[in-house]
Amino acid sequence: MSVQKIVPLLRCPGSHTDLALQGEDLISEKGMRYPIIDGIARLLTPTKSPEEETVRQKMQKFYEQFTFPGYDGIDSPGILMDKARASAFGLWVDQAISPFATVLEVGCGTGQMTNFLGLVSTRTLIGVDQSIASLKLGQGFKERFGLHNIHFLQGNIFQMPIKENSVDVLICSGVLHHTPDPKGGYEELLKLVKPGGKILIGLYNSYARIPLGIRKMIFTATGNAFRSLDAHMRRKDVDQSKKEIWFADQYKNPHESWHSVDEVLGWFDETHVKFLSGVPAIAANLPGEEAGLRLFEEHPKGSALQHAMKQLGWMFTIGREGGLYVLVGEKL
Repeated sequence: MSVQKIVPLLRCPGSHTDLALQGEDLISEKGMRYPIIDGIARLLTPTKSPEEETVRQKMQKFYEQFTFPGYDGIDSPGILMDKARASAFGLWVDQAISPFATVLEVGCGTGQMTNFLGLVSTRTLIGVDQSIASLKLGQGFKERFGLHNIHFLQGNIFQMPIKENSVDVLICSGVLHHTPDPKGGYEELLKLVKPGGKILIGLYNSYARIPLGIRKMIFTATGNAFRSLDAHMRRKDVDQSKKEIWFADQYKNPHESWHSVDEVLGWFDETHVKFLSGVPAIAANLPGEEAGLRLFEEHPKGSALQHAMKQLGWMFTIGREGGLYVLVGEKL
């Protein structure tokens, strides 16, 4: 059973005590039992706050129905590699991460990034999500191609089943803005990263999201007419089912928040995380980066004015695709 390989990295999400593998279950020191079903350890526990748990349950129900981003046309590791690298960001992440790293993706959805990074067999990859429907797609791909270094778990950002200071790289992109407390979620996730480890946080941008917000108002007022205003819905290289998942994720999501660059840089400063890079860049690129960003090298942070100008420009670039940006930091 592949989960056995990562048991030393796991903890009971409730008591934070060690877990042991017994048959088809993980057992905590306090006797809590977590089943492993279809290869996926079910380690999801409720968020402590009733208000936060209400939001979490809404989001879980939503993503059980809309398994984002899906696997249209991805029927082999080679095709997965081609698609991930075509996005540029996937290629840069792959190039930055050591072939011997332990990598945790939180909110992995259907696990495309987790499976892609796990094609380097010497890495240990863990993908955590609360949607079993999404995880099953990632697990199915992993099993089809015998990717034994990849592990999928069901879990909750605010009650993570991973030990503190245990992973080299943590990726959480497009997730925290769907939680009731994005900053608190970030702080919980940072605890899991080793000192000197890297954290990649992707969030909806306060400026770049404005065009989508306007489109959303138009769609709401017209009963979803004029959906072709969204550039993704006009794409010819994506099948209709995946377009529908995209539309639901972007325009029908029950909870989201928007965040500026300076807000998240403030999170980094408060938690002793050194800024390394942004995607897109928040100031200047390093010399020689025309062929691709070096995500784990320290870049100029820039000023608040530079950030504002960059973000205004994002309205007309990444704003077409939802306004998601990523900041990369190093835990000191």
